[in-house]
Amino acid sequence: MSKIGKWIDERTGLSGPIQSFLRYPIPAYVHKNVLYMLGGLSLISFLLQALTGILLTFYFDPSTEGAYNSVDYITYTLPLGWLIRGIHHYGASAMVILVAFHMLRTYFTAAYKKPREINWLTGVILLFVTVAFGFTGYLLPWDQKGYWATRVGTEIASSVPIIGETIGQIMRGGAQLGQTTLTRFFATHVMVLPALLAALIGVHIFQLRHHGVAPAVTEAGKRDSKRFLPFFPYWVINDTVAGLGLLAILVVLASTQRAPLEFPADPTSSDFIPRPEWYFLFYYQILKYFPGPLEPVATVLIPLFIFGSMILLPFLDRSPERRPWKKPVTLIAGIFYIVVIVVFTVLAL
Repeated sequence: MSKIGKWIDERTGLSGPIQSFLRYPIPAYVHKNVLYMLGGLSLISFLLQALTGILLTFYFDPSTEGAYNSVDYITYTLPLGWLIRGIHHYGASAMVILVAFHMLRTYFTAAYKKPREINWLTGVILLFVTVAFGFTGYLLPWDQKGYWATRVGTEIASSVPIIGETIGQIMRGGAQLGQTTLTRFFATHVMVLPALLAALIGVHIFQLRHHGVAPAVTEAGKRDSKRFLPFFPYWVINDTVAGLGLLAILVVLASTQRAPLEFPADPTSSDFIPRPEWYFLFYYQILKYFPGPLEPVATVLIPLFIFGSMILLPFLDRSPERRPWKKPVTLIAGIFYIVVIVVFTVLAL
């Protein structure tokens, strides 16, 4: 093995960068705080999604005639197909939860401040790309739930003033949902979004390594901030154990509650009530309060305000203070966002 490693290193020069990556010093307080595992778990969840997604594409037929039957075959006939699809289905929700909690940890510890603005911005985009994965993957089984939820989603996009119709046409590939829509959603889900997410993760990790972990905000953390441990094996072991725990949870969910599959999509159905995935429910509920001419408030103003506030945050909050209990404005704003999402999700349920 030593000779093989030497042969490869002489031709690639990879040993230096790999050793540098593995020996990167991490503050001791990070190893003691499980909240700092959220970033690694988010990456692991993406890798699980990529692996199970690749396996599913070997059997998935991206056509309106065959999509449903291929998913039915994967779920009920293919050996262990139910397990792979179940991990992929529940892993999507896990990834949304992990990325959201990772951002909340970053937000409340003010780790977005100078010089880490780019890391925060890539994190914001990563969150929206993760949600886009859920939206584009919803349609692929071509069942009732996915079809009607996507139809509602494209109609919401079409209601945007001036450019809405163009956006809807691009998303659907025509006036109605059909083969072109499914093809575009499939291509976006398996090629465009994974490539974009991988690039953003690369920038995100590079920025983290370039600037280091944000300073601790607690006294205990500050005492440990002068003591460092190498990334390997300490942090690698932490992430590996956490990742195996995540995989175990997904396997249990896939085993006890099979990934759902409704009846085949029926565009002529008039009695099916469209329901989005749980992480869209709060927005689904908000839309109910802005009917008719007020609809642009929910489709344009509210999303722009949320996205804009997240993008501008590191440039507006420029004070050196990072302790959340000393930052009442950002603390109250963050709690307000959380309460609104939880309350409207419960109402939608």
